Amino acid sequence: MAAWRFRHPTALAVVLAVAVTAAAPAALPAEHAAPASAARTAAAATASGRYELVSTVDPTRPMRWPACRPIEYRINPTDMPSGMVATVQHAMGVVARQTGVRFRFAGRTAHLFDSTNHAATPTIYIGFTNRAHAFGQTFGGTGGEVGVGGPAASWYRSGGRTVEAMTYGRVLLSSRFRAPRTGGGVSWQSLILHEVGHALDLAHQGGPGTIMHPSLTAATPAQFTPAEVRALRRVLQTSGCDDAAWSRL
Repeated sequence: MAAWRFRHPTALAVVLAVAVTAAAPAALPAEHAAPASAARTAAAATASGRYELVSTVDPTRPMRWPACRPIEYRINPTDMPSGMVATVQHAMGVVARQTGVRFRFAGRTAHLFDSTNHAATPTIYIGFTNRAHAFGQTFGGTGGEVGVGGPAASWYRSGGRTVEAMTYGRVLLSSRFRAPRTGGGVSWQSLILHEVGHALDLAHQGGPGTIMHPSLTAATPAQFTPAEVRALRRVLQTSGCDDAAWSRL
């Protein structure tokens, strides 16, 4: 039987999430102090180091996505702002160009953020909510989140060998977030890149001029930094993928 690991507030195990908010300075912990125009991301307490999930065999390396074939992403259109599909596709194109990995838009889905079923191929699920409270998260307003995301992985042992891999990633974005669609800074593009970074297994890391920094500010770039690209390439397996073994996860 396959075992599951998550990062995010869910009863099933261990997934991580990232949240972005336009909180006022007084509402932020001192170590996250930022201007009122900044957006803050808050990692789950289980996050450690550069990656959200590490290998069950070798904890010095991250759990990996099989990326010999395109990784699919699907969008749940519920509460989605108008025209957002093109924005998501633009952001995923940035990830593809920077990593050399193919990401394929596989259409719409009814998959919810707390769903544990997944497609027959590695998939990132992207959804939206206009609610103030959804899936254990508080969205919008002072101290509220504008996005959350994280990876899920599975593994099993067979013949003395451990088979392990990422199975899917999930992202939930607040449709009440008001920001430019593209570019760097406090924008939808930066938000999507940040949350997809978590879904792909990156943890909070780096200074204000990075995508995975805990705060989205005017200094946030429109793409991952070279160090972040190297980290992404570590979690994206582009050769030697065992699709048959993955299908059992």
